[in-house]
Amino acid sequence: MSDELTGPLGTAMREVTFPDRSRGIILVRAGTPQAEAEAMAARMWAEMPEG
Repeated sequence: MSDELTGPLGTAMREVTFPDRSRGIILVRAGTPQAEAEAMAARMWAEMPEG
């Protein structure tokens, strides 16, 4: 059995570290490499409105 967390069919949950060093979980397509998930998290973090 895999240690990978799964979401809806065709997706996977990835634990990521955002640029401010906080951690979170994002939903990505199944098979997405961890490095790509980290890059996606960085882009999401950069696009979030400040507030």
